[in-house]
Amino acid sequence: MACKLCPLTRSLLKRVVSTRIAIPSLLLLIGLVLAQGCTVMMESPASGLTSAMKASAKLDYTDPVLNQRRILLVGKITDSVAEEIIRKLFYLDSQSTEPIDLYLLTPGGELKAAFSIEQTFHLIRSPVRTFALSECNSGGAVLLASGTGERAAFRGSIVVIHGMKVTGHPPLGFTESVQEAYTRFWRRRARLPSDWLPLPHGATHVLTAEQALEFGVIDRILD
Repeated sequence: MACKLCPLTRSLLKRVVSTRIAIPSLLLLIGLVLAQGCTVMMESPASGLTSAMKASAKLDYTDPVLNQRRILLVGKITDSVAEEIIRKLFYLDSQSTEPIDLYLLTPGGELKAAFSIEQTFHLIRSPVRTFALSECNSGGAVLLASGTGERAAFRGSIVVIHGMKVTGHPPLGFTESVQEAYTRFWRRRARLPSDWLPLPHGATHVLTAEQALEFGVIDRILD
């Protein structure tokens, strides 16, 4: 599984909106994400039952950030994180059809969780604008490219696109099916070099904001 954000990366969230990320910081971030990747989790029946018994995410409807139609996804993408994001998307969409802003600072995580959020974008009426803050890795890159409104990254941020990493013992044909869906997604939502696809296990492509714009992962760079 992808590891948690380090303290350095978390601290960048506090100043990324108003401060450009310097080249040394960019290089440090690249070092942090090279060993990470999209993960397809295959749980045993027992662990699946445990997950189902966990308490559902609860929303704070008085949260001023949420009520500005802004959602923060900071940290690893898991089933519980996906549930929280999906609940917020449905809630905001029920209030109006104005755009929803999703801010991403993530090392990635479970691909199925990322895709569940991406699929929700297409179930709501509100356009979802996506923003990369500093580090947007693997599943985070999927969500960045998935935006149904404008997709943007701050100058100095990095976007990392990985091959999948499968854990557990998937049934015959499962991995191939997920890989095909992953490849279709990138062909539909970006203009990646043709020789990158399909993304093999272990493949890592580190993009600057400028390269993400060139390859169609985003639509605009923010200064």
